[in-house]
Amino acid sequence: MDYRKLNSFLALAKHLHFAKAAAEVCLTQPALSQHIQALEKSWGITLFDRDKRTVSLTAEGRLLLDEAERTVKRLENMQTVIREVTQGCRGFLRLGYVGTSVLEPLLVSAIRNFNKCFPLIRIDPQEYNVEQQFRLIREGELDLGIVRGPVPQQRLITCRKIHETPLSLVLPDEHPLRLRGDVGLQDVVEETLIIQDDPVGIGLAGAVLAMYASKGIVPTKIIKTRDVSTAIDLTAVGMGITFIPFSKSAALRDDVTVFNLPEPPFTTSLYLCWNASVGNINVKSFVDICTQSLPKE
Repeated sequence: MDYRKLNSFLALAKHLHFAKAAAEVCLTQPALSQHIQALEKSWGITLFDRDKRTVSLTAEGRLLLDEAERTVKRLENMQTVIREVTQGCRGFLRLGYVGTSVLEPLLVSAIRNFNKCFPLIRIDPQEYNVEQQFRLIREGELDLGIVRGPVPQQRLITCRKIHETPLSLVLPDEHPLRLRGDVGLQDVVEETLIIQDDPVGIGLAGAVLAMYASKGIVPTKIIKTRDVSTAIDLTAVGMGITFIPFSKSAALRDDVTVFNLPEPPFTTSLYLCWNASVGNINVKSFVDICTQSLPKE
């Protein structure tokens, strides 16, 4: 449907006067007349009876008037939506994440602020591991990913560090070391290590294994799990030990004990990752909000 021709029809039906209708839609009278004639030819009906002195709607014109008004309204709504989408005020953001990363205080705050600033943009959270997120971002199936470092360089993908936290040791609450004030990495070298099934050198598992390697330690046995929560559960039942981001230590189950390592802190970081070549304005808005939430140095 031609919005301008429909609008001309509505204006003439309202005023029943060519000069007034033309002024309302910012057309010349001949242009308005051409719009009406084009509609009548296209629809095969006469919309107006007109002579030199009067203009009136035909019966057919009256029957079509309500539908024309609804159609113009829908077209105007569509134009509004298109404008909001192109300006980044409406749409959706496909947000990938690993484990409980979206529960980091900085991200909780950023998501809340984003929802306040852009209420017509729906965040669609989707849980994937690191490799899946990188692949989906490259393929255009994911707009933005939240992954734990270390993060290797990725073709076509931009990564920005937004959060860093020390690693904490988690032991079962009946472990012999639970009553000690300090527990270091050297104290648990014989323990089974429970880590996430991340790609080699990537993610939380990569950070933990890098910490072991920096001390010249090779874990005696490794159990790999899907996520941090499962690693903690296995630790609680005595299957081994695990390491978590310090920021997660306040939300653990009661039957485990957490220790902050006395060595210079080894850390794990969170990164926002996206395909910068796409130019997604919603991604830019979310990244900007996260950046604004970073602690000032």
